[in-house]
Amino acid sequence: MKVLNALSKFQKSPNTFIPVHMHLRPRTRSQMTIWNLPEELLLYIIKGLHIRDVLNLSVHPYFKDLIENSSVIWNSTSFQDEWPSLKNIPHFEKAGDLGNLEALIKMAIAYLYNEGCNTVQIFLEGKKTINNGEKAADIFCRIEGLSPNTDPFTWLFIRPPWSVNGACCKECVFKYMKDFIKTTKDKNIHVCVARTLMLLESEDTTEICQYLKDGAELGSGVAAFMFWQQKYDKMVMDKGTELTSIRELRDMTSLGYLEAKLTLCKYYAHGKYGGISQHQAAMFVKDLVQTTSPTNTQDCFQTSQELTQSMRYILVDWLVEVAGMKDFSSHTLHVAVSMVDRFLKVHKTSRSKLQLLGVAAMLLCSRYLGKDIITIREAAWLTDSTYKYEDIVRMMGEIAATLKGNIRTITSIDLVEIFCILCDLDKKSCYLAEYICELCLLQAEMGQYSPAEIAASCVLLARVLMKHENAWPSKMSLFTGYKIEDISRCAFHLHEKCFLEGSVVDHRDVKLQSVKLRYAEEKFYKVSEIQIMSYEELCIMLGVTEHILQGCDVRVKFKNDDELILSPSRKKRKYDKPYSRMRERRTFNSLTMEGVRPHDSVLSGYDGDKEDADESFIEEEEFSDCSKLDEGFDASSCSEGESVIQPTSASKNVKTMTLNISFMNTSPLASGFSLVTPGYSCDKELTSGLASSPMSSTPEDCPSTSSVIPKSSSLCKLEHLPSLCADSTSDSDFEFSPTKYSDKRKSATSHMTLRGSRKRRQGGSCCALVLHHNLRQHNQ
Repeated sequence: MKVLNALSKFQKSPNTFIPVHMHLRPRTRSQMTIWNLPEELLLYIIKGLHIRDVLNLSVHPYFKDLIENSSVIWNSTSFQDEWPSLKNIPHFEKAGDLGNLEALIKMAIAYLYNEGCNTVQIFLEGKKTINNGEKAADIFCRIEGLSPNTDPFTWLFIRPPWSVNGACCKECVFKYMKDFIKTTKDKNIHVCVARTLMLLESEDTTEICQYLKDGAELGSGVAAFMFWQQKYDKMVMDKGTELTSIRELRDMTSLGYLEAKLTLCKYYAHGKYGGISQHQAAMFVKDLVQTTSPTNTQDCFQTSQELTQSMRYILVDWLVEVAGMKDFSSHTLHVAVSMVDRFLKVHKTSRSKLQLLGVAAMLLCSRYLGKDIITIREAAWLTDSTYKYEDIVRMMGEIAATLKGNIRTITSIDLVEIFCILCDLDKKSCYLAEYICELCLLQAEMGQYSPAEIAASCVLLARVLMKHENAWPSKMSLFTGYKIEDISRCAFHLHEKCFLEGSVVDHRDVKLQSVKLRYAEEKFYKVSEIQIMSYEELCIMLGVTEHILQGCDVRVKFKNDDELILSPSRKKRKYDKPYSRMRERRTFNSLTMEGVRPHDSVLSGYDGDKEDADESFIEEEEFSDCSKLDEGFDASSCSEGESVIQPTSASKNVKTMTLNISFMNTSPLASGFSLVTPGYSCDKELTSGLASSPMSSTPEDCPSTSSVIPKSSSLCKLEHLPSLCADSTSDSDFEFSPTKYSDKRKSATSHMTLRGSRKRRQGGSCCALVLHHNLRQHNQ
């Protein structure tokens, strides 16, 4: 009856009819329940659940029998964010006995570092250590047996240096592995023992070569390649020996080891084909290039409510500083960032553990790829003791377990080296390509491109910036399968994100420029100080006539102290200077828009991005008299609902540029700015207003624009202006300073000042444009 009475209220007139069923039948429940489902379907539902959910289901007697008797469930149970302890060690052991790789990895690291698994209560510390070491060794051997398609990785946890007191778990694991392969032939354990012996720096390599030879005979691609290196690296090779070595290397690439494939590609890039034709060598390189796929790093932050792309930018910038301080190679840095991205894609991570994830990934990669390592205590110190020793250990286990031990993957820096050899670039051009590639690491948005596309774009930009005669030689197209049209979109996107947009600024107003400072050193030929050509010059060099901007600005000001990652050097960054103009700026009257609330897309979605009234990130241009800005403007020439941008009287030599701006009816500041600039093409000699080469001076009759307006005001369409103006600013110095609203005026007028970089403004070529728009129709 309540439903009928409610519906009767909608009966407004006799002509309106709302059908109502007078006889409402009671809802009937289906007799089918979860217990009636087939056992195969129940196993499929339960498989992959977290251990806590599995234990909660096992309370019911029906599910208890099903779970306890099913090896499939325990083999695939997730132990995410769980660590072995006295309470849950039986569940870890049961899952490990049934082949759960994640549980085994965490148990092995817990026993190795005595973290949470001190189950053996023996008074003699030495015996206790040996006992835990034997358990860890047994589990490590089982791990290598369960991951035949993954490169051996357990050796990185036991690599020297070892403790000198005679009670070291790592040494105990090594001795156990040596005894294990005497009775059991395991190709991965052979590699682990050989790698550990190599790190002990023994002068006698006979034992190492024997372990590698045995592993190669068992079908290990890693052992075969390492044995090949031991055989030919120190040998002075003639042409015949070199030909034999290349043929042996080509044969072992069928085993699937990545380092062997990359080494063979470098031989082919040098023109050493090993008895095959250039076309066959190009096909091999092309196949490797085309197998790379996008990482889609940007997807991790679209669904995350805690992490943002700017937080990742800060983390990667800090990792670059750590790599520079420890003198790690670019390969170590790129693989560490790759591990962070792959971990974030499958593991939900809180903001408080983001730096812990980064330093643990760097620790693992330094042990896996280099001779110099980061110790666990040093890693904790690098974070300013934010995390403890046990936190680093557990995160190491979490990363290794989540990635199933798959540490090494192909990165863009691997392909940049091959492409630089193909192009026969000099050292300075090679360092410039590596510099661009490292800048690309900072941008999560570049994850939409494959590592091969990024590497090709870096080499293309390096050749263009160094004024090479042919930007993309035919040899590059032959070996990569990419034409210049295939990578132009990625190249323009990379040019915009890495050069035209500004650096992220932390809450101290310090620019994060570790990559730029690293490549400003003499050993890198100071490639970061090379003048970057403008967007229009790049269009002319690549023969592009039209292009639409990719992405939006990245400069975000963080105000929360807990988001700051301290510099590992404990010192101020070089060239860190506060913005004096921000300190000395004057209060500027702004346009009053009472009763109008900006659209949600204009507002920042993160509390840390919000600013106080006295800490605005927008810089205002100081004008002695705002009335001067309106000189020469005829409001009658503009129709209602249409806006015109014209130069101010202060820039009379600048040509007039008319832009049509349409406002969405739903919100006056909604994400609907559409700036259209008809009548311009890339053939016109325009500059972006940014730091460009001396050869591209700005003509007096050409407008100088900012990177917020399309890099060529005559080429591009701007679709993200509201979001740029609202919650972020860039190094391009975008300013929005509305004039004082007056009730006496018939139409409200606001002023938008667009200006170039500081270098351009010092030269006096600052272009001020005034945006006049009529709000009468909206107010009505």
